[in-house]
Amino acid sequence: MKILVTGATGFVGAVLMPELVRRYGAGAVDAFVLPGDSVPGSWREAGVRLIPGDIADPAAVTAAVRGHDRVVHMAGLISYWKGDEARLKAVNEDGVRAVVEASLAAGVERLVHISSVGAAGFHEDGTPADETAPFNWPPDILYMASKRRGQDIVERAVRSRGLRAVILNPASIMGPGDHNPATPHNRLYKMISGGPQIGSFAGGLAIVDVRDLASVILKAVEGRGRDGESYLVVGANLTYPEVVRRIGRACGRRAYPFRVPGPLFTAAGGFLELAARVTGKRPLITAAYGRLSGWTAYYDNAKSRREFGQDYIDADKTIADGWAYYRDNFLNGRA
Repeated sequence: MKILVTGATGFVGAVLMPELVRRYGAGAVDAFVLPGDSVPGSWREAGVRLIPGDIADPAAVTAAVRGHDRVVHMAGLISYWKGDEARLKAVNEDGVRAVVEASLAAGVERLVHISSVGAAGFHEDGTPADETAPFNWPPDILYMASKRRGQDIVERAVRSRGLRAVILNPASIMGPGDHNPATPHNRLYKMISGGPQIGSFAGGLAIVDVRDLASVILKAVEGRGRDGESYLVVGANLTYPEVVRRIGRACGRRAYPFRVPGPLFTAAGGFLELAARVTGKRPLITAAYGRLSGWTAYYDNAKSRREFGQDYIDADKTIADGWAYYRDNFLNGRA
């Protein structure tokens, strides 16, 4: 079996790729990566072949997919800034279309498409939504809209063209192994471990341990899950204050997560976006993200538990292990 993974140099790939190599052997796993992306030296030692290219380049994607039996499509862009609208479309929609067309042309036996809970609907009252909830994110939340349209491309190809594909919708990813110190949960570890954390977003979110997501992906590669079906990959639903409190406990710091109303973050994001038009620099927060900060979007994992047999890791362990990794790799082991 030959497996191609797109977007392999991110957080999930760092955990997934070694598992794929251990399971399928040296030379069985290839990675489609952006030219210039940093790649662990261990990948080359394990026989991972690197195929450089941009996911938004159909010719490069077609060439990369050819000769593979399974494709795991993880490449994607997360952004809530209007300045990234064109790139969101190029990566999260056109990139998906390129992978779908290449998979059909190559006769790929299974495409595992990694989408997002942002491509699923949610209940405004905080009740956990399942896979049947209609998509209802506002169209100006550009990330969610682009992920929904990308998922639609996969679903249509399954229905009308015989694509063999399963769709996974992971929640916000946490846990150990994130080598990028600038990701949201690593920034939280930095802020909270540095001193008392005062305040938090007002809403709530779903999270998943990166190890659980990697496990579900492996099961999908091996044939679990039904073609054309989507599966919410969710470990826990937590309010933002709960996340802050749990990180505080993990790293032995005090946290006072009183809820800051979403409209304040929305106004701040709008101002920073206006400033970005002048400076050309990416804003720290956007109006769209400010709106999200006050919403509660929870999801039900019953379907993935049932059909993948997944027993999700407890959220406290996810947070504690993520903190330990951050401490050991970015703070030289100092609490």
